Amino acid sequence: MQRWLEYAVPLLSFGGALLGILFWINSAPVDYRISILGCVFASWVLAYLAWIRPRKDIVALSTPIYSFIFLAVPTDNFSVVVLEFLYAVSLTILLIRLKYRFGAQVVPAPDKKELVDPLKTYVEKIREMVIPANPGLAHDAAVVFVRFAEGEFLAAARGAESAIAHLSDASAPRSLQGAFAIVKEQAERLDTSLPQPETFLVFPPEDAGVLAKIPDPKFGTSEEYHTALENALLLLFAAAWNADSDRPHLLHCQAFAQKLLAP
Repeated sequence: MQRWLEYAVPLLSFGGALLGILFWINSAPVDYRISILGCVFASWVLAYLAWIRPRKDIVALSTPIYSFIFLAVPTDNFSVVVLEFLYAVSLTILLIRLKYRFGAQVVPAPDKKELVDPLKTYVEKIREMVIPANPGLAHDAAVVFVRFAEGEFLAAARGAESAIAHLSDASAPRSLQGAFAIVKEQAERLDTSLPQPETFLVFPPEDAGVLAKIPDPKFGTSEEYHTALENALLLLFAAAWNADSDRPHLLHCQAFAQKLLAP
């Protein structure tokens, strides 16, 4: 559904602009501002897409205001067509910015008391492998996962950094330490919209037994990068869940965890 709404923004806005151009070419005896209704509807769709995201984009949320200003301000027909086309371009740019800067919508999990497959199977599979001896560390894992799921990337990075500062080889499984480090590295870059680095942290081959998604040797660097983050987040989720830490909050983010498990 969300993907179709994203398609609707350029289709409605440029469709209205095309209609305005046709009115102008054929000197149609109508008010050209009728054609800007396409941009009005597109701006409302864009505002809705901004509203359902964890991180709100104020610019995208305010676009309906500008569309009504265009309708209210009297101007000549040629100016209407030009403004409408430029506004359609602006809405499309804002849609791209919203999609890649503010992340995808995080849909809350259904009100369940238990995990469901395939997440349940994965969590039970590694039950005895990554339970941290320190309850505080399990809480840190839950907090980092939930913050990331909510789109609070900087808070997730800072939580991971704090956990790493209190870790030692004796206090937590090595794979859990790696998970915190990977989330910290990638969450910081997501918060500042930095591109993927040439070198990045990944899990070593010996950690394959606790990973939800085994990296394929044929993976390119982009797939390897994103798979490392997905595995790190799922590992933190499993560690917190199996230590019985913050389960109500983890259940609320179960849908996000299920998305991470998707192929």
